[in-house]
Amino acid sequence: MSPLTNNEKNYHTEATQAGYSDALDVSVVFATRDRESQLQQTLHAYRGLNTEGLSWELIVVDNNSSDGTSRTLASAQKDLPLTPLFVEQAGQNCARNEALTHVRGRLVVFTDDDALPHQDCLKSYLAAADRWPNEAIFGARIEPRFPPGTPAWIRSPDFHFASTAFARYQPAEHECLVSRHPYGPSFAVRREALCEHLFPTHLGPRQGSYAMGGEGHFLRRLADEGWGYVYVPSAYVEHVIRPEQVEPRWLVKRAHNKGRGQAHLPSRKRPRRVFWRGVSLRLWLATARAGFRYYALAPLVKPHVRANFGIQYELRRGELQERLSQRSRAKATNRGSAPADGAGPSSDVKYRSSETSRS
Repeated sequence: MSPLTNNEKNYHTEATQAGYSDALDVSVVFATRDRESQLQQTLHAYRGLNTEGLSWELIVVDNNSSDGTSRTLASAQKDLPLTPLFVEQAGQNCARNEALTHVRGRLVVFTDDDALPHQDCLKSYLAAADRWPNEAIFGARIEPRFPPGTPAWIRSPDFHFASTAFARYQPAEHECLVSRHPYGPSFAVRREALCEHLFPTHLGPRQGSYAMGGEGHFLRRLADEGWGYVYVPSAYVEHVIRPEQVEPRWLVKRAHNKGRGQAHLPSRKRPRRVFWRGVSLRLWLATARAGFRYYALAPLVKPHVRANFGIQYELRRGELQERLSQRSRAKATNRGSAPADGAGPSSDVKYRSSETSRS
């Protein structure tokens, strides 16, 4: 599809908004599953928003929770403009797609159940949308809120894996168009730009190992239509990081899921000419090198270096696994059958500490 020109964007926006006679200013959407305590904290933050003069709604999708999530949502309806939904099929993007059929806001803010908005977040988004009438995608500034005792090397903005691990998002110093798409804890899209777009259900958070990248896939498809990414630092959220998420084992598992997602990204690189089992020889060699460094040096290096070795290895191993799985699925489709998701090398991820190395 050819990108929209500015005139086409204006016509598209005005024509679509004309059909939204009952539209609110903002719809806020997120999914939740079995995190009642965190959900309560997040709903409390929404009670503190500055929404004077705004018409808005909060749509929360219970993704088949087994704790007290439904009771918490029912109680919150007393003092929030909350619409609770229920989706049994596991997967954040399945839940988001259901929410999309209910939104009424001209601007739709997608967020997470562990993202705490600053009190002026919604107003900042709306103000930015007014300042950028020819754009449709807006990303908030996202700062991790780390638990007490988090090591300094993980807290550091220089930690190379921070954006993937904790969704830290600060691509510029001021409000402007940026090349990097916004991250899951908070981004907004004009409702008219959404059209029939849905989140990819084969990507994104679910139980067990999964391929990351649902938001990126969704937003890149919108960008392919000519919409840019506007960074809005005044729309600020804190992303709550759980204690287990600063443990090396969790970081390594996260890297594996990120690697799996990499296999679904479009590549502008020249195609590799040498393949083995349908995967570029370069990826095989990179995985082998990273694995050798990780397993051979684990007992010899400091914990943060060991964790970084593990992250680099699992990024490559995850991508290798997913590419082999894609090849297996393609073959099975040609034969008229389908393998289970994740076919290929084992997706089991183990963190190799110095202690386990010596055992």
